[in-house]
Amino acid sequence: MKEKIKILFRYTEKVPLEAWMWLAALGYLLFINPYQQQYFSFCPFHNLGIEFCPGCGLGRSISFFYHLDIINSIKTHPLGIAAFFIISHRIYFLIKVNLKLKKWEANYA
Repeated sequence: MKEKIKILFRYTEKVPLEAWMWLAALGYLLFINPYQQQYFSFCPFHNLGIEFCPGCGLGRSISFFYHLDIINSIKTHPLGIAAFFIISHRIYFLIKVNLKLKKWEANYA
């Protein structure tokens, strides 16, 4: 059991916290149903009763994109698909830079 925990810790220390947060956000958008109205929201605009929120539209747009509904994705927010690729690139960049940093520390420490 301790061996498995050590292996898991080795992988988690290679991925920075920001990348984990982006992965969690994209994972959440993968599992929600964009066709149903969401009753719970972290959005302060939604909680105050303001109907238009560009952030909520962006999340739903990414969720539609996950479900391969490109038309609704673009209708919900035109930048949703671009945001998905930008966030994915950010995650890749964070992991890549962190791995290079770990290799550099191993060589020069």
